[in-house]
Amino acid sequence: MSKELINFNTKISIFLSFLILNSFIILFLKLPTDLLKLNIIVFFTVFFIFYLKYYKFNFSLKLYFFLILIICVGSPAINWDLRSIYLFHAKRIFFDGSIFSVADNYATFSNNDYPPLLSTFSASFSFLLGSWNENFSKISFVFIYLPPLIFLSSYFNNKKYLVLLSVIIFFIGQYLYNGGADGILSIYFITCAFCFYQIFIKKNSEIIDTRFYLITLLFCTCLSLIKNEGLALLLIIFVTTVLCNIFQKSIHQNLKKIFSLSICFIPMLLWKYFCYKNNIENLFLNSNSLDIIFSRIYDLKNYILFFDYFFISNEKFIISLAIFLISFNINFNKKLFYFSTILFISYLVVILLVHFSSPLDLKFQLHTTSFRIVKTFTLLLSFFGLYNLNLKLLK
Repeated sequence: MSKELINFNTKISIFLSFLILNSFIILFLKLPTDLLKLNIIVFFTVFFIFYLKYYKFNFSLKLYFFLILIICVGSPAINWDLRSIYLFHAKRIFFDGSIFSVADNYATFSNNDYPPLLSTFSASFSFLLGSWNENFSKISFVFIYLPPLIFLSSYFNNKKYLVLLSVIIFFIGQYLYNGGADGILSIYFITCAFCFYQIFIKKNSEIIDTRFYLITLLFCTCLSLIKNEGLALLLIIFVTTVLCNIFQKSIHQNLKKIFSLSICFIPMLLWKYFCYKNNIENLFLNSNSLDIIFSRIYDLKNYILFFDYFFISNEKFIISLAIFLISFNINFNKKLFYFSTILFISYLVVILLVHFSSPLDLKFQLHTTSFRIVKTFTLLLSFFGLYNLNLKLLK
């Protein structure tokens, strides 16, 4: 791929991700909601520039996106999280003109503490229309996938990127069009991890410039504001990067750069401070969480149940693990293997502790969440497995 096209991809990704994030910034700063209309108009302008300027470039992505958008428009909003959390919050934002109306803690089942990025961007679509429209607001979730997918296309040739897109569609499935946030979370997670790998582990000077740092910062900020899990995933990326740099004895060279990217936590921390000040609590964490963990952590049956729901009975996880292991058997890239493995194990430990700390029945909790959360694991393994093969073919 030519440098001109890579630069074009990066610029488009920067503009689109900033405009998505800007929907949150406008409402958080209590700026006039008319700015949301302008923000979405600019977003669609950049989107059409991407589609039309090099119309043959990224053809597979453009085709897949168009088809998924059609499916999304023709599908009802039946996903529980979409209806009871994201669209519900977006509807409140539209009618109240504010993201702070959740301070009344109305409808606690809707997880009022959830970061509002998806809902603010979704509400923006209805602000553009001038009236609440569920279907139009729902398609915003498809558009949120675009910035990282456009960005990643620069690092695979057309045929390999077609394989990557097909794998993403296979593992994320209906979450690409039904408004499920876990698919979005997974895409932004692997993209942020990929950026950190390039900057701090591989130290790829050929592609790292100011724009690369900027897009990394934007993706990380978006990741932290998608779901509560996004904050955990972002912390895991930072900790994994620090550990790998300690092992490589390069921590002194990179610590300041790593720390400089930590400003991506600020919007999420401000939102959590607002929730704290208004007594908006997380439904699944409370003062008894530690006691619940210790009541479950010594029981082997709980571990068997956890691994059965997440991995043993999940054929897509087995396929993603096979892709990962076969890939690194063909081409053992030591740095990439350890980086992706530490990411996987770290998130596994976090998810296990979160489930063990929940006041809900463990089996019920696993039954209602594992099929969503496992998408992050499958995409992590399959993406880095494919990227590793891509590096082998480039050699």
